[in-house]
Amino acid sequence: MESKDLTVVIVTFKSEAKISNCLSSIPKQIPVIVVENSNNEKFKNEIKSKYANVHCILTGENKGYSVANNIGLSKVKTKFALVLNPDTILDKSA
Repeated sequence: MESKDLTVVIVTFKSEAKISNCLSSIPKQIPVIVVENSNNEKFKNEIKSKYANVHCILTGENKGYSVANNIGLSKVKTKFALVLNPDTILDKSA
């Protein structure tokens, strides 16, 4: 599988302190969709300014893990999707 075939989806809820390590561990050529279960515009703007490969979606309220994953997965345009939690750190050989 090539990186162009993969999108990472991460669901968060007030995970600002944890998610930066996760996002930094993902190769920059892989698109990432972060679904934040809130209306935190500051969080969205910080993600946008730090990570060019990341698209952040705000749900406006805590819709829960499953619904938020479905929101993120509905935006995937690649052949494969990898669902991660915001505290996951990928090994360089992953």
